[in-house]
Amino acid sequence: MQQKYKPTFCVIGGGAAGFFAAIRCAEQNKNIKVILIEQSKTVLNKVKIAGGGRCNVTHACFDSKELVKFYPRGEKELLGPFHKFQPGDTFDWFESRGVALKTEEDGRVFPTTDTSKTIIDCFIQAAKQCQIKIWNDTKITSMTQEQSGKWVLQTSNEKTLIADAVLVATGSSPMMWSTLSAWHEVIEPVSSLFTFNIQHVLLKDLQGISLNQVSVQVKEHKLRTEGPLLITHWGLSGPAILKMSAWGARLFNALNYRFEISVNWTGRPFGEVEEKLKKHLKNIPKNYWYRPHYLIYQEDFGSN
Repeated sequence: MQQKYKPTFCVIGGGAAGFFAAIRCAEQNKNIKVILIEQSKTVLNKVKIAGGGRCNVTHACFDSKELVKFYPRGEKELLGPFHKFQPGDTFDWFESRGVALKTEEDGRVFPTTDTSKTIIDCFIQAAKQCQIKIWNDTKITSMTQEQSGKWVLQTSNEKTLIADAVLVATGSSPMMWSTLSAWHEVIEPVSSLFTFNIQHVLLKDLQGISLNQVSVQVKEHKLRTEGPLLITHWGLSGPAILKMSAWGARLFNALNYRFEISVNWTGRPFGEVEEKLKKHLKNIPKNYWYRPHYLIYQEDFGSN
């Protein structure tokens, strides 16, 4: 008996997006063959280090119109997809596979185990159950489409793959962007989600200090963000800075990554801080300046 033909679906990119797409497609289409291709020797490398090794899975916002506001670009384009699959569906997807999730105060969602290995194991196990073939240490060198509509993929290890459909989930791959420009208009990408390199005397020897709530603003621009901040040996990091680099990605590129920022270390309005300082000036106890600075901060401005 002649074996029934199985369409081949190829996913390029072995990260979280690639794995999820491959698994989802295999589960929704039982009669297809799914192949996932990753150029590195190991898969899910960024998942391993995401969220400081804990892997922040999603964000606890369940209104699609509110959710799109968290994205610096593509708000209009993302509204439709989020109506079909949003964080609530992500909760269901992982929990139905035995991965318990928890929501932290800032809305970030992590596995209750607090380790990215839980998410990696979930993806790997689901891929095995769907009989997805994983080709790691394999790089796509060329991709062409035949008149029949089928795709021909050449790989670095001299393999040729004929696919009925291809999904690209390679992230920041200039070579793949160049390849895709044959079929799509590719907008020139710029850096995003980066930390700030600041060599300033006021930050010297303060690396490792973190604050739970600050506000950061780019001078002479309206761009302003709030959130936790971390002082590093090279400058500033943390959610407030990463958020700013995401929303200001194109602005910073236009400024050639040289700009001035102001930081409100208290996270409170200037007037409120000024009033508290004036109050202290009027009623300073004799031993006030001998109290530890962190006690002054916690008692008078809140530990936030």
